[in-house]
Amino acid sequence: MFVVPGFQRLKAGGNSLLWLKYASSIASLSLCRGSPGDLLRMLISWQHAYTWLILLWICTTTRASCPSHCTCDKDQRGKHKTSCLKGGMIQLPTRELDPAVEILEIDAPAEIPNSLTISPVFQHLKHLEELIVRRSQLKQLGMHSFWGVPTIRVLDFTFNNLTSVLDHNFRGLLNLVELNLDHNRISNLQSGVFKHLTELRILSLRFNLLVELVPRMFMKLGKLHVLKLSGNPFEELDPEAFKDIPEVRTLECRSCGLPRINTQIYHLLPYLNHLDLGNNRMQFLEADEFTDLHKLHSLKLDGNQFPVILENTFVHQTQMKYLNVARNRLAKITNTSFRNLTSLQELDISYNKLDKLEPLAMQHVAGTLEKFSMSGNNFNLLVIRDVLQTLYKVNELHIAKMGIRELPEHFLPHTIRKLNISCNNFTELTIEMLPKQINELDISHNKLKGLSDRVIAKLDTLKSVNLSSNPWSCDLCHITPILLRVNRTNLFKNSICDSPKYLKGSTLTILQLADLTSCKNSESGNENKQSVLGTNISTLLVGVMCFLVLLSFSVIYVVYSCMRRRTLNMREIEKREREREIASLSDPVAVFSKDNITFKFPLDLTDNKVSVCTIDDIKRHSQTSCIPNGTVI
Repeated sequence: MFVVPGFQRLKAGGNSLLWLKYASSIASLSLCRGSPGDLLRMLISWQHAYTWLILLWICTTTRASCPSHCTCDKDQRGKHKTSCLKGGMIQLPTRELDPAVEILEIDAPAEIPNSLTISPVFQHLKHLEELIVRRSQLKQLGMHSFWGVPTIRVLDFTFNNLTSVLDHNFRGLLNLVELNLDHNRISNLQSGVFKHLTELRILSLRFNLLVELVPRMFMKLGKLHVLKLSGNPFEELDPEAFKDIPEVRTLECRSCGLPRINTQIYHLLPYLNHLDLGNNRMQFLEADEFTDLHKLHSLKLDGNQFPVILENTFVHQTQMKYLNVARNRLAKITNTSFRNLTSLQELDISYNKLDKLEPLAMQHVAGTLEKFSMSGNNFNLLVIRDVLQTLYKVNELHIAKMGIRELPEHFLPHTIRKLNISCNNFTELTIEMLPKQINELDISHNKLKGLSDRVIAKLDTLKSVNLSSNPWSCDLCHITPILLRVNRTNLFKNSICDSPKYLKGSTLTILQLADLTSCKNSESGNENKQSVLGTNISTLLVGVMCFLVLLSFSVIYVVYSCMRRRTLNMREIEKREREREIASLSDPVAVFSKDNITFKFPLDLTDNKVSVCTIDDIKRHSQTSCIPNGTVI
């Protein structure tokens, strides 16, 4: 039987690809040194050996195949990782996994969660280091589920339905260093629940339903460095719960509704360097609140209800580098509030009720402060100028949401590299407003309508620029420089037009010069080329309405005039009738006649004759009109 030297050793190593490479090299060496007959026999025997090796390699790779609904690869650290992220799983695919897997990640989309249970199914995964099971509706961890897998160092069961955990759930995890139980429904934990995790360094219980920490809950966690408790509805924190974890460096208890903190906790955690108490209900700080925290590097007190920072509040925190007191009710910062903060690099006092800030208060941190946020306060430009003249090392400045309309030329120190002036009322941006060394700018949510070509060229050289949510006016007066550069820069990637109306909502990157109108047209009825007919109709309707109004007034005037004239005529007629009646009462009456005699005035007697006619004369002269008794004809 033909035996390849070193073959058994390679076979024991379990790498079939190396077998093939090794066999190929031995075959090449033998062919070069043997006789022709030996070479022929060698070729025949090697043909069978090669076939056997190929079949063996196929069988080996088949056994190590990846589950069909998962992906198998190496992560950035070179560790074998299997990820099952499609959702809808009802059983862990442990039987199909390669025994060499080091990281197993089970997750699911929020709309397609898994429905899994944890039981002792990991014993054959002798190299498993990280187990992640998220969004899988886990209700409990089985007893001794991880017994026999001492290689596990990280357990992550976030976004499940765990209501409690017991000490036997963690038996056998002798080397576990990180346990993450965030976003579950754990309402209580017993004393010593983590006592088998003696190597644990990081414990996260955020966003559960814990209302208290019982004494000795962290028993035997003497190596714990990070404790995250944010998002639990604690009424208070019992110092007795912290006696077993003196090595804690990071304590997070954010958004817990705490009205105060028992300062005895700080005495039990002498190595604490990161403390997060943001978004609670604390209204005051004791004068000696942080006396025991000499190693504190970072302190977050934002989102509370402090009205003032008292004198010498942080006098013992000489190593503190980051302080956040934003979103409180601060109306005053005393001159010695920041005394002894000789290492402070970042300070956030934004969104308070401050309208003044004495330069003397800032002198204590002037030599080290590099990042300063004063956004959302009531500071005017004079206060801002005085503060910035004191803080001569600041290279990141946030002055957002302060109602600023403009900045004078060279107002900002040239040392500033990152500037946030968002949510103000800027209508114009000039080169002179910007610090010389700036490389990041946020001027979003202002009132910019356009930018000059010179400003665009400057902004294009910066590392990061945010120009979103400005009311860009897409006409030839405002964005012509922008449009000429829009395809050569990413500055306006998310910018949209606000006017004219026919372009409102359009992205600047898709506009063409032909789409733009002049400034007058953009403000008049010619805004929309496709809406000219509608505009003309509107104009016509307005004209018709005006004509109808004028016509109505004309008709009313004519009717009124006619009625007035008629009234005057009636009055004139009545007047004449009264005059006639009066005149008729004044006429003379003949006393010798039975009837009234009417005289016509004035009397004309020149052509009339007086004659006396007899009856015979009347008969003869029938055509002559005679009035008897001396009547004048």
